[in-house]
Amino acid sequence: MKRMIFYTSLLLLAGIAAAQVSVISVTDEAQYKKKEEFSHTFEYFIRPDNPQFKPGKCQATRITRRWFATAAHCVQSCQKGCLIEMDLLEYPVSARARVQHTAQKPAVFANPDFSYNVFVKNDFALIRLDLDHTPLIYYNRGNDQIPPFALTRQQFMNFLEHNRKASSAFRRVQSPSFPPLLVFDDGNYLLERELSVISIFDGQRNVRQTSHPVHYVKELGFAFTEDFGIVHGMSGSGVMSNTGELVGIISGILQKTQITPTPSQQQTEFQKTFMFFAFNQAAVEFMKNVMGSDFYKLDLKDAYPGYVSKSRKNYKEIIDGIRHINLPPKTPKPAAKSPRVK
Repeated sequence: MKRMIFYTSLLLLAGIAAAQVSVISVTDEAQYKKKEEFSHTFEYFIRPDNPQFKPGKCQATRITRRWFATAAHCVQSCQKGCLIEMDLLEYPVSARARVQHTAQKPAVFANPDFSYNVFVKNDFALIRLDLDHTPLIYYNRGNDQIPPFALTRQQFMNFLEHNRKASSAFRRVQSPSFPPLLVFDDGNYLLERELSVISIFDGQRNVRQTSHPVHYVKELGFAFTEDFGIVHGMSGSGVMSNTGELVGIISGILQKTQITPTPSQQQTEFQKTFMFFAFNQAAVEFMKNVMGSDFYKLDLKDAYPGYVSKSRKNYKEIIDGIRHINLPPKTPKPAAKSPRVK
């Protein structure tokens, strides 16, 4: 029988809504199974100054007090300036931190080696947002009958006083812990950890986990594993290990379509692979150049040999498949609905 295989890239665009491989036992240390453990991760909204682009939504992980890691494709619309609004809580009453990015006063820094026409590789950016000194906007998300509305700081504090969980979550924002970053060198590896990510939509948080094998491929410049529920709008969020390391940044999905003709009908199978930017030496140099003295506050850990094993797998099929991907030109996308507080 003839089999026809097609590869389709589903890059997670802003504005659209290790498993059984000799896994190290970390029963007493296992992390990132509860949403509270993702207190460093937030959803944010991008409002471009360029009228050709619509507002969008992504996620970001806080890596120092003043810096957030996200995906470069999320902030492509910020080239002529944009407003970033970082939403800090998942409760009906929440707070947003705002920062304006301009050419004269930049707050968004995309990896200069990132190209929208190259799938996933170098899909990394930094957002400078100092929550210690940025005024916050307080609001109530509303509901189906009541639209979102602004609150005073006193009203926000009154809410926290009567909601212990929200108060505890806000204290974690004010006194954060930052994950160490796992850095890969030149080689093909199997990650000896399980992965977790968090999805955040309109403040609602849900943890997703996988125990599938995770591969880092030198020639690709990024890592991949079997898809475990990554969807549009989660781009830019941190990919966490079950021992607490930030392994990479959510970037895209590769869909493999296999069509097998049969005597009676044509059978179609779909296989989705989760591709994500993984920190390497080039990314470290980029962070060093952008972050200044804050770079030395990062906790960087070498992936090899403590967290990975060398892989002898032949990755030719997936490398060839990605090489034949033709990404569409970057065009403005419709915005996902989100509350806007004036």
